[in-house]
Amino acid sequence: MEKFKQKLNSKVKDEIAAFTILGAMIITFAITIGIFEYINHIETAQASTELDFVKTQEVTNSQGNFETLENVTSQEDLKKLAEEDEKDKEEDKDETKKQDINTPKYYIKVNYGAQVVNIYTKDSDGKYTVPVKAMVCSTGIHTPTSGVYTIGYRWEWLEMIGSVYGHYVTQIYGDILFHSVPYLEKGNHSSLEWWAYDQLGTKASLGCVRLTTKDALWIFNNIASGTKVEFYSSSTPGPLGKPSARKISSAPSNIRGWDPTDPDSRNPWPKYLKDLEDKEENDKKDEEDENKNNTIEKNEIVNEVVNEIANEIANEVTNEIANEVVDETTNEIVENNIEDTKTNEVEEIKPGINEVDIKVNEEITI
Repeated sequence: MEKFKQKLNSKVKDEIAAFTILGAMIITFAITIGIFEYINHIETAQASTELDFVKTQEVTNSQGNFETLENVTSQEDLKKLAEEDEKDKEEDKDETKKQDINTPKYYIKVNYGAQVVNIYTKDSDGKYTVPVKAMVCSTGIHTPTSGVYTIGYRWEWLEMIGSVYGHYVTQIYGDILFHSVPYLEKGNHSSLEWWAYDQLGTKASLGCVRLTTKDALWIFNNIASGTKVEFYSSSTPGPLGKPSARKISSAPSNIRGWDPTDPDSRNPWPKYLKDLEDKEENDKKDEEDENKNNTIEKNEIVNEVVNEIANEIANEVTNEIANEVVDETTNEIVENNIEDTKTNEVEEIKPGINEVDIKVNEEITI
């Protein structure tokens, strides 16, 4: 029994010693791995620093002069690093282009205070600051008063509240839409609510943003899904001012059912406006001709009156001068006749006087 205990104790001691040795080996191994990992970390950090330094030198040295870096790595490695860096730059440019392509071209601002829709595109910095178009509109009581929304679906014709139809409809969000002034019949371009068209530029809808057909079509064709629409209010229309829409309520009944801006080839407005323009030109020409004729007639009358007055004055002056000349001449003739008469009488008297003188002389002589 005693021997058994001694063997058991000896075995336990041997196992403890073995475990102790094993533990020491494990600890030593762990420490060794830690040292290797630390050394590897230091070398990696140094290598990273060297690579950063190499890249910096490559950027600043546009001519590829790598002689000053020969103590860091070989010329071939440096060229390889430069090529990789240039490749990274090209990849960054491609990524930027992809982002530009994915970014909407336009940004829309609805100014419900002035009833104007302003369309912007990007400037050189990628910001939406360049105005492209301004559109007169009509918003309503349920139009958003703030916030930014994203363009969604679109329909060429869409039925709306009141059994009317919007043409070229583009969704802003929910049931808030861009669309034309309502039509009474789907697909019928001549069934426009002309009385509502005359309200463009004022608050008139339930909440959608009403536009002319031309403007609604432009948004329908050019504004991509995902484009942002911002709502705000200002008395200032925007950088392009507030456009106006033609009033059509006074047009003939067969004309006013059409939107004047509708590009449909059957639209009678272009011919109607051309006829109006021609009529105005003809009326203007007739008025000018009439004014010209009136001017000529007035000039003739004035000339007649002037000539008549001039003749009368000339005649009066002539007569007056003639009378004065005649009177003076007559008076002169009369005076001359009187003087001649007196002279003749004196001459007749002189012979008698001479006879008396002779008689007296004879008597004295005797």
